[in-house]
Amino acid sequence: MRGPALILILFLIYRPLFAQEKLQGDFLWTSLGASLDQFKDDYISPNIYQGFSGQFGIGWHTYKGRWMNNLDVIGHTGWQSPKSYPEQSSQVLGLGFRAHYSLRYRFLEQEKHQLLAGLYSQNIFVLREHNNYSNSAQSFNGFFGYGPSLAYTYSRSSKVFKRDWHWSWQSEVNIPLGTYLLAPNYIRQYSLGEIGDRGHHFLNGTWQIDFRHSLIWHRKNGNQIRLMYAWEYFQSDRFNARYNGGHQLHLQLFFKL
Repeated sequence: MRGPALILILFLIYRPLFAQEKLQGDFLWTSLGASLDQFKDDYISPNIYQGFSGQFGIGWHTYKGRWMNNLDVIGHTGWQSPKSYPEQSSQVLGLGFRAHYSLRYRFLEQEKHQLLAGLYSQNIFVLREHNNYSNSAQSFNGFFGYGPSLAYTYSRSSKVFKRDWHWSWQSEVNIPLGTYLLAPNYIRQYSLGEIGDRGHHFLNGTWQIDFRHSLIWHRKNGNQIRLMYAWEYFQSDRFNARYNGGHQLHLQLFFKL
């Protein structure tokens, strides 16, 4: 009885470890997605605007040994309309990009679970144009932040229709400490040829935060298919107060190198 019992125990241990190993490697990825965005920018209007945007992403992820190193770049564009006055013809066209980099170290691993901690940089730049304005029709916001980053992964193998399905779940939270802001100053975008409001802020009214969750399907050839959801929020209380929040959903294809 000891032999079969030992084999069963080793099999149960091996299955989650096997799935965890599939997270390791170098990957290039691309994605298509959409987001529901909501923003308020006093430079443009006192109204809150809301609408959908289309998104396209590319990036590079590597996870070797205890180190996880990720670079994500996402471009997006879409229209937002006044949330409280949907009958208005006014709209804002948004065009922007997000560049996210993180470096984390795995400090805890227990069977199916892993915890990682490190640093991140989240960089956001958005151009906006209002269709009904002449003055202040165009605006921009740049948030370039950094801070600690935490990630959790869960991996296992399951039987689905009598076939092995190796999958993982990954969640991360990125917490801001400092942000460099670029934005218009009061009623002018530029002053003496330079951006009106710019400068570094450390936890004092200008900040950003984001959460990310990914359901990962590991393919036999080492590639991955991921369904990624993200929520992010950034704001500044300086001069023309502004904030932006959004929900993102992406289908990502990871190609193992």
